[in-house]
Amino acid sequence: MRIPTRTLVTACVLWAALLAAGCAGTGVKQARVGDLVFLQAVGDRGPGPFTDSAATGPAAESPRIGARISAGQLAAPLRAARTVSGSMPGLYRGTPRVARCDVERHIRYLAADPSRAGAFAGVVGVGRAALPAYLRGLTPVVLGSDTRVTNHAYRDHRADDYQAVLQAGTAVLVDDRGVPRVRCACGNPLAPPAPTRGGASARGTPWPGYRPNKVIVVSPAPRAVASLTLVDAGHRTWTERRVGHDVRRDRVVPPPAGATTGPSPTTRADAEPTPADPPGGPATPDRPAVPTA
Repeated sequence: MRIPTRTLVTACVLWAALLAAGCAGTGVKQARVGDLVFLQAVGDRGPGPFTDSAATGPAAESPRIGARISAGQLAAPLRAARTVSGSMPGLYRGTPRVARCDVERHIRYLAADPSRAGAFAGVVGVGRAALPAYLRGLTPVVLGSDTRVTNHAYRDHRADDYQAVLQAGTAVLVDDRGVPRVRCACGNPLAPPAPTRGGASARGTPWPGYRPNKVIVVSPAPRAVASLTLVDAGHRTWTERRVGHDVRRDRVVPPPAGATTGPSPTTRADAEPTPADPPGGPATPDRPAVPTA
């Protein structure tokens, strides 16, 4: 049967409009077939959140949540992201004995919905009964840089993966290799970012200070660590946080020699050159540089 030309034109126009609107259902599909990476500000829960927010404390400034995204608002190419070890001192932010994520609340949310708990468990690779122990073994921190991840929406009783950039200031739970595993604002499981075919384009509302060439990827530390060294740049405080959800064991420590508040990433061969190193030479995981006020 021949389909009228007008019907085909109408269908194409409708599809283009849905893509431009950036609606939640379309967004997840676009991330898979169109190599798009979605920008998610601190307070933006994104499409298909797994749970209510378990984030605590003040959130950084972020664009208005729920704003419709026009096709021309942002479609900037993302170059190869810079890679940083999850154990690097100062990679993550934190205030002594303050958790920006309520792990017990997140456990209760998942326990109340077996379907969501099962989908979450499937992503992180543990049995549903083991979820409480798994989550209590993660460490609450705050992203110090805009960070690429694989995020997951909960749709039709399953986890649907999509690529995202999380804004610096986002509360996450990380594992004992320093890799983000849960986004606290939406309860979504996280995984390392997937490679994209021929580069990627960002879609979303950029926040003040967003720069595509400043986005990082966290790589697992070479071995499991017992603690992470966090920085509170506002108070010029460094904290040793033991791996796990209990922040009462936090210990204020002297700043590492020559430390900085931001990562000194290892740039992949196909990435753009990074800015010049600070005085005294480049920072390394063993010798980060001093935080600026």
